[in-house]
Amino acid sequence: MKLDFSKMDIGTFQFNFVRTLMVVPTGGAEVSECLKAAATIKDNDEEGWVQEWANIAEKAARVAGQAMQKDQTITARRAYMRASNYYRSAMFSLPPTDARLDQYLKLSRDIFHKAAKLFSPPIEVVDIPFEGAHLPGYFLSAGPSKLPTLLVINGGDSTNEEMVHWIGFAAVERGWNCLIFEGPGQWSALQLNPGLYLRADYEVPVKAVVDYLIQRNEVDPDRIALIGYSLSSQLAARVVAFEKRIIACICVGGIVVDVNEAWEAVMPAILRNALPGLFDRVFASLEKATPPLRGFVNHFKWSFGVTRPHELLEAWRPFNIKGLASKIQCPLLVLIGEGEYEQTDVKTTLSTLRFIHELTCPVAIHEFAYTDGWAASHCSVGDEGPAQAVIFDWLDRTVIKKEGSLNTDHNWNLLRKYKHNNEIEKLLQSVRVSVV
Repeated sequence: MKLDFSKMDIGTFQFNFVRTLMVVPTGGAEVSECLKAAATIKDNDEEGWVQEWANIAEKAARVAGQAMQKDQTITARRAYMRASNYYRSAMFSLPPTDARLDQYLKLSRDIFHKAAKLFSPPIEVVDIPFEGAHLPGYFLSAGPSKLPTLLVINGGDSTNEEMVHWIGFAAVERGWNCLIFEGPGQWSALQLNPGLYLRADYEVPVKAVVDYLIQRNEVDPDRIALIGYSLSSQLAARVVAFEKRIIACICVGGIVVDVNEAWEAVMPAILRNALPGLFDRVFASLEKATPPLRGFVNHFKWSFGVTRPHELLEAWRPFNIKGLASKIQCPLLVLIGEGEYEQTDVKTTLSTLRFIHELTCPVAIHEFAYTDGWAASHCSVGDEGPAQAVIFDWLDRTVIKKEGSLNTDHNWNLLRKYKHNNEIEKLLQSVRVSVV
């Protein structure tokens, strides 16, 4: 498989490869195993991708099992972690009609549970009651006393297990507890609770999660922060408009204010006003020709419980946070990369800037340029280290030391590099955010 690391387009083979590889520092992958997969998979061979990652996952799981028989727990833990990640990679873009999706998702989760027991202290597997269902998650403790806690809402296509690597270990290292959970429509939550489909009002499940958190002895109920990635950057912004027990919010990957508007902005003109039948036929042709789009659509059809493209577009309509900016009172940090600016259309950019302009809470922003490497990709996939540093340094000032935001105005030069529009320029001159 040829990998062009100069391109950071979300959903491509190189993007998903880097996503699998990037958790090497936390034990979720080995460079040699990932390079072997890249050498074995042929260009644009989607089935080869699935088979090779599943093969490597199975091998790592065998190594872990053999190590456990010899009481070699560290070797077993690391091999279990890799197997879990590789199964996640294998199932990532499978359609819900493929039985391997269900199989590999369960394997990724169950194998991670085996690894979780081998940490000291163990990573705690939690199930949070919610409307007759149970939301699966992990609690990582930073100590026995009442400590600040970071609550993580997964992205639209990330798993609990993946997010432990992205942010969980870093939180504990910085003295923060971390609770990672999957809510309605997310991978394990939906698999374990059939019919628990994706919904826009995520403040409802998050309320149940905060209710659970504040009952724990390790958690300081007055120091709970929230972070959301990708789609969940919008969900997190919505949550803090309603859930006032959260005192700081981080949105990673920018903030898409209206998901349906973002879809329509990049949609071919023929689709915008097409009747459902024509829409589905044309969209199916686009999916067939575009693997990243097909993977995205496959996943969210499953998340929403729909089968046809026009139904998916309708399902996105409630994902809109216009009019909620004035209700957000806690400090807000937004992280965004140059790759995201380059791949975002003008209309979506305008909506984001209008939303930021309407905010009355303290707002800080950090941009990653291409010169920062893969930190500039969507949600810094490929290099989470720089994002972790920005996030926890900001939390240290905002939540721990209560110093507030820095007083340096952001110049928006990176956005201006890609977006040239009179309305955008007018907004940029009036929007005031701190740079971190």
